[in-house]
Amino acid sequence: MKYILPSILTVFSLFPVISVAQESLVTDRPDFVESSSVVNPGMLQVEGSFATDRTSLKPGNIENMSTPFLFRLGIFPDVEARLESDWYTRSTTNGLQDRSGSVGGFSDMSIGIKWAFSAGDEDIGQPAMAALVHAEFPTGSQEFKGSGVRPSLRISAEWNVRMPWEDPTSTDKDWGVGVMPGVMLDRNERDDSFYSGIFGFVISKGILIPDLRAFTEIAFERIQSVQNGGSLGFIQAGGTYLLNPSWQLDAAFALGITENASDLGFTIGLSGFLRD
Repeated sequence: MKYILPSILTVFSLFPVISVAQESLVTDRPDFVESSSVVNPGMLQVEGSFATDRTSLKPGNIENMSTPFLFRLGIFPDVEARLESDWYTRSTTNGLQDRSGSVGGFSDMSIGIKWAFSAGDEDIGQPAMAALVHAEFPTGSQEFKGSGVRPSLRISAEWNVRMPWEDPTSTDKDWGVGVMPGVMLDRNERDDSFYSGIFGFVISKGILIPDLRAFTEIAFERIQSVQNGGSLGFIQAGGTYLLNPSWQLDAAFALGITENASDLGFTIGLSGFLRD
């Protein structure tokens, strides 16, 4: 496993440069709803982070940490290839006599593509849209490995809008609204296949300076029956700061809203172009 990431980067570096530098960085993190944009052909963009969450139990708690990453490689003007994983993960259980301890390892990897099939039209309220097709593979350590290949389909739609209470004569549409429904074919502990839903809704806005944006969202990473592990839903708030046209810092806090979701979560990340 430790040789996979260097090998992938080596392969990516061999692709010919088809396009000049992208005007400005657009990321898919830290919110759950994916952007509707793709990376320009020949460009390689990385979105890396550190994430942690905590769930309180009686009488103890479970703490998880991970190092998620997403590589995005522009293939065509409207298509990008994607590789992502939570990568190194560690789960620690405290205060439970029968389960206390810590275990670490690598998470499964997901390979996919994003197709930006609509640029949108703000004048008529048509959103920019993209389709994401992914497949998650059981490549992780034994403790974090899923069962079989789990494909998914998501549709992202984004609008730039001016809110009703703002000056109607202004041309500034600084609010962003995004929605992302989807479906995943998953497997439970009995290795039975089942479908789970995916949904996210996000609102964002620039604050104070053009390079600083804040967002809030509600998201359901899984919508499924209790027999299959229960739904995972949370609300999240955070922000992004564009250091320059090529690099961005971000951070977000999350609060679980379903019984099986983590109580609290936090992530901080750095994204940028590895090759332009």
